[in-house]
Amino acid sequence: MKRRVFWILMAVLLLAAASASAFELSFAQTCWHKTSRAVTLYVQADGQGDLIDVGTLPAGFYVRPTGDTMDGKDGIAYNFETYGYIDGSAIVSCSQSVALPDGTVVQVPEAIGNNKSALNLYLEAEYGITLSGGTYTDGSGAEHELNEELTEEELAALEGEAKYLSAKAKAAKKNGFSTPTVYRDDNGAETPVQVVSMGLARSRVVLNGEEQLVETWRLSWETEAPEDKVLAVITPKDSPNVRMRTAESEKATILDRIQTTRVVQVIKIGKNWTLVDSNDDLLPRGYISTPVLSFYPNIRRDYKPAMIAINGSAKAKGPDNMVRIREKGSGKSREVTKFDLGEPLTVLTGEDGDEWLEVDVGGFHAFIQSQFVSYTSENSGVTAKKEEAAATGETAGNGTAAAAEYEEPEEKRGNQLIP
Repeated sequence: MKRRVFWILMAVLLLAAASASAFELSFAQTCWHKTSRAVTLYVQADGQGDLIDVGTLPAGFYVRPTGDTMDGKDGIAYNFETYGYIDGSAIVSCSQSVALPDGTVVQVPEAIGNNKSALNLYLEAEYGITLSGGTYTDGSGAEHELNEELTEEELAALEGEAKYLSAKAKAAKKNGFSTPTVYRDDNGAETPVQVVSMGLARSRVVLNGEEQLVETWRLSWETEAPEDKVLAVITPKDSPNVRMRTAESEKATILDRIQTTRVVQVIKIGKNWTLVDSNDDLLPRGYISTPVLSFYPNIRRDYKPAMIAINGSAKAKGPDNMVRIREKGSGKSREVTKFDLGEPLTVLTGEDGDEWLEVDVGGFHAFIQSQFVSYTSENSGVTAKKEEAAATGETAGNGTAAAAEYEEPEEKRGNQLIP
């Protein structure tokens, strides 16, 4: 199947201004290389600046080296007019010797495979040969039927992969891949940071090469949104996630589905669509339907640092000891995800004795049962790094299992996210 990837890409990405045969022949004659392994694909945002990671090309993906290099990466074309950079050590040559029915042996690009129409097109252009039927033998001695074609399932899978990679690269160039963000300290000095995940009160960033939690109000970025709407929480009414698209249209390619209660940076707000940064390092910025967003200002907020624990202990970590967070303060509310013991929390609302607490955790703004929260002291410096458990005390009884299987009682407080 991999031998025909190139021709599927041609069918998907053909430019309207050129004829099919011209593109097939032009690209086929230069596509003598492929990836030997899965390799990270980089592009330049807006055609300039540093390389940014936009995803992964799978092993066996046909490429055409362009001859240029940048930051130690080799330039490639990976479908017609779409270009990028990958690790050159992952590029290998690929061709096959084809023994034709009359005994003639010729070299053809491997991507032609055993697709009769593609092979005929190439042979006619290069050697003036047209095949009418029968079989041919590849370089390994395997015999192929000349009329063998891809199944509908294989076609659909390859077309989908090619379309997505192309749309993702175009979105990175148009929308920007990430949002330049700076951190301002007590002296007013600004330092560029990489955002790992956003929260309304505290966010996780890479600052001076170290990942840590900082107060969100100290972060700033370029945005066209009003001051009271530079942050947003994903709040769909009847769905666990929303679609983030490459453009302002229901017909635009879906980049990914972003979970409910996720906190995002707002770049530009429209009546129907809002450009956001989800802070996923594999996704460019994209558009989310404006009505499913609850907007917030980036202001200083009161909070209490905490971590997820059972009876004050985070010793018993693991998949069987994870704690749920929910959309609202109710056991009947939709589960968002689970976090391991020791995960740092930022508690925004809730008093001692309350059953539910409103928290920022891991890029989500959601609710957690107070029995699974242990307050921590603030570390010196910028703010708390990941608050590791003090590891004091033992989990009583079967408490670790309760973290995963505990069924919360019926709603008592009815907490809601504040739009």
